[in-house]
Amino acid sequence: MRAVLFDAMGTLYAIGAQAGLLDENGRFPRLGRALTVDAVGALGGAVAGTSSVTCYIESATGIAVGARTGLASVVTAACFLATLAFVPLVAKIAAGVTVGGHAYHPVTAPALIVVGVLMAQTVVRIDWQDLTEAVPAFLTIALMPATFGISNGLAAGFVAYAGMKLAAGRGREAHPLVYAIALVFVWRYLALG
Repeated sequence: MRAVLFDAMGTLYAIGAQAGLLDENGRFPRLGRALTVDAVGALGGAVAGTSSVTCYIESATGIAVGARTGLASVVTAACFLATLAFVPLVAKIAAGVTVGGHAYHPVTAPALIVVGVLMAQTVVRIDWQDLTEAVPAFLTIALMPATFGISNGLAAGFVAYAGMKLAAGRGREAHPLVYAIALVFVWRYLALG
């Protein structure tokens, strides 16, 4: 649960940017409400004994095809309920296929590739000419898949962004909260050793 808040914030911000829900300053309006709903869902999932019920970056696929109101989530839930009768068949297919000692997952791999492509569409908004913007963005993008965690990528991004802005003498360009979060991340990783 240590990284759930940062995972949810990163996911909501990315999905919000793709959906065009950010305001003119690049802020997510009513982020507190969205995080509250995410927290209640996670708590409800834990009480029900299911896997974490939270926002996932895979929602970007729905947004890419026009989902904006939440109706797509209701339809998706109904489709999942309808598939309960097919769980044994789906489990057999999704378990993967072993060929020559290598396991292949023909059901999940294409979906993950599509999600990755949809997520990559927002990188055009990064100012790649400004190293104080580009390096933290690159570290964030590269470390998320390399460490299997959104929060690890965000941690690297926050720390690099704060450090580079200070080193470049442009510390006022970053919000004070960025420095506070960067310090929390540094403390967290130093404490974990």
